[in-house]
Amino acid sequence: MEVPGLPLKAYTLKGPEEGREGAFYLLLEGELVIDLPEGRYLHLRRGEAAWVREPHRLLPVERAVLLVLPA
Repeated sequence: MEVPGLPLKAYTLKGPEEGREGAFYLLLEGELVIDLPEGRYLHLRRGEAAWVREPHRLLPVERAVLLVLPA
């Protein structure tokens, strides 16, 4: 789903995906690992959010529904 006039996008992430550098993620449903450089990661659960300003990969632990706002 996209919101007209805003760069917001909500979608179901079913498999690994390269994330865009500079994005805000709000996890609406499920569980998600954001794989960061140098072995670091973020682990999001439903209702949690993160700003990511570096290269990363999105890895759903189970079906993840994301709201994404590009920076």
